[in-house]
Amino acid sequence: MQVMTDFKVLTGNPTQLGVDKTQSGYNFAVSVPDGAPADLLIYRYGSREPEQVIPLPEPERTGQVSAVLLELPSGQKWEYNYRIGEQVVPDPYAREVRTLPTDHETDRGEEFRCSLECPAGASSRPLEIAYEDSVIYKTHVRGFTKQSRSKVKHKGTFLGVKEKIPYLKELGITALMLMPVYEFEKVPRNGRECRHIMDIGEMSETGIRENYWGYTGGLYFAPRRYYCATEHPTQEFADLVDALHGAGIECILEFYFGADMAVQAVLDVLHYWRLNYQVDGFHLLGQGQWIGPVAEDALLKKSKLLYLSFDAEHLYEGGKVPYYKNLAELNLGYEGMMRRFLKGDGECLEGAAWYLRKNGDAVGCVNYFADQDGFTMADMVSFEQKHNERNGEGGRDGSNYNYSWNCGVEGPTKKMSVRKLRRQQLYNAFLMLFTSQGTPLIYGGDEFCNSQSGNNNAWCQDNETGWLSWGRTKDGEQLKKVVRQAIEFRRGHPILHKKGPVRLMDYKACGCPDLSYHSRRAWVFPADSSGRSLGVMYCGAYARRADGKEDDSIYIAYNLHWEPYTFALPNLKKDMKWSVKADTSRDEVFYPEGEEKVLKDSDEKSILVPPRTVMILIGK
Repeated sequence: MQVMTDFKVLTGNPTQLGVDKTQSGYNFAVSVPDGAPADLLIYRYGSREPEQVIPLPEPERTGQVSAVLLELPSGQKWEYNYRIGEQVVPDPYAREVRTLPTDHETDRGEEFRCSLECPAGASSRPLEIAYEDSVIYKTHVRGFTKQSRSKVKHKGTFLGVKEKIPYLKELGITALMLMPVYEFEKVPRNGRECRHIMDIGEMSETGIRENYWGYTGGLYFAPRRYYCATEHPTQEFADLVDALHGAGIECILEFYFGADMAVQAVLDVLHYWRLNYQVDGFHLLGQGQWIGPVAEDALLKKSKLLYLSFDAEHLYEGGKVPYYKNLAELNLGYEGMMRRFLKGDGECLEGAAWYLRKNGDAVGCVNYFADQDGFTMADMVSFEQKHNERNGEGGRDGSNYNYSWNCGVEGPTKKMSVRKLRRQQLYNAFLMLFTSQGTPLIYGGDEFCNSQSGNNNAWCQDNETGWLSWGRTKDGEQLKKVVRQAIEFRRGHPILHKKGPVRLMDYKACGCPDLSYHSRRAWVFPADSSGRSLGVMYCGAYARRADGKEDDSIYIAYNLHWEPYTFALPNLKKDMKWSVKADTSRDEVFYPEGEEKVLKDSDEKSILVPPRTVMILIGK
């Protein structure tokens, strides 16, 4: 190891952090805390010890940034790191990294080597699909296809996700949201502090509690090599984005930023993934001063930005509506209220009515029944208590508020009446989701009854618990069919996914408001706030299909009570009749096109809806 090197070292450009190849060599720039000594470490590929050390003295820094221009000998593959103080660290702006095997004996933990290779980029353009036309599918790159029955060649990788694109396309998905795909630390640096998962046997690949989800800081610019089937993570990820775009599917990435993240650092990360990989948007997690500047950033104005909430009044003063609605709220409000409504809790009618119609002019709303935090939808109707023992926390981790109902038996059962009820509750949930005005989000596997065996916090379960189980079951296949039909029905009726909020008034003077509520009496919101049944009608005159024709009027009867309920039906225009399009009390939920159940004249005034049933009627 040499303190100085025979490599030619010149003063570098401090304005571009990271490493960039120029005509004169490689420009290295890194931010260093005041007063801290720093060195640039150059490694031969595969070596644990640096080949060359280039000092970065403080007097030569511009502000806190050290920058050097280095000419490296050709014919050799090089890697680099920095030493800041006494600690060897990777470049936080590294575009591609490689990991060396973890060495627990020396406490070195997971070591990174930063690549000098120019990163590949996507060649396609973002699709800019409007929120009202979007159906989002969220999943984990590894967990999506790692299971043995996933029927892909490259399991648990970006290539594996690429192989599943036809599945997503057939389902009707327009956007794929991926849990963190950047390089995050899978194991704490001190390997001896890792606690072992309890009693999971062969289900664990390492026997060590690992950060499977990735909601932590890390090397934000580098695609995760662990998710690669090849030795080229930037190329593999870029190819995935291009393939998704080619299928008409957007790519939305999740990033976690802590409160200490500088605004410029966050913007640098998002700009890079937007410009280099052409991703369509970001779901931002964490809290900090960065969210306001990100929401107002000009370069991201046509990128979807999802967050807990946005201050729309500040962002769009005077009630202005943005040219392209790129902001959307994604929070627990819909999940909590609609789960309560689904299981038949009282005092939910007003809240359910609000979330069914909620949709902003300036900021969109993303709705979901399940996310990585909490029960999957199948577990939501199968468990009332969390079962997180395998996480190694003694069952203390995970939320205690799941708003779930096991339909009478905790966990798996052979009792047919319970299984039928659970199946029907899942049908109800998905019809509620796809008849809500906001943008629907499906958590990966919920469309075919994927279960985590009651674990509602599988953050460390890189095994069969945390992976999607692709084994075909009758219930799973039938549910997937219903989900596909519900997406298709929603897409065909723009009145169910309007661009802006409904007004609950007849502002077009067409004879009825855009949205109205009904109960045992037409045009009357249920008088009993503790009730569990709600009728909702969308007037088709307030939306037009692609061919320019008015949409059909749609009446949705939500009866989540354990008793039948008779809904009053509004009168339709002359020569129009109500017909039943979907009924969750049936095994075949949706009636085929042209074979809907037309109500007889004697039944036109009301309809009896069975217990715990959602029914969709069309007026035409």
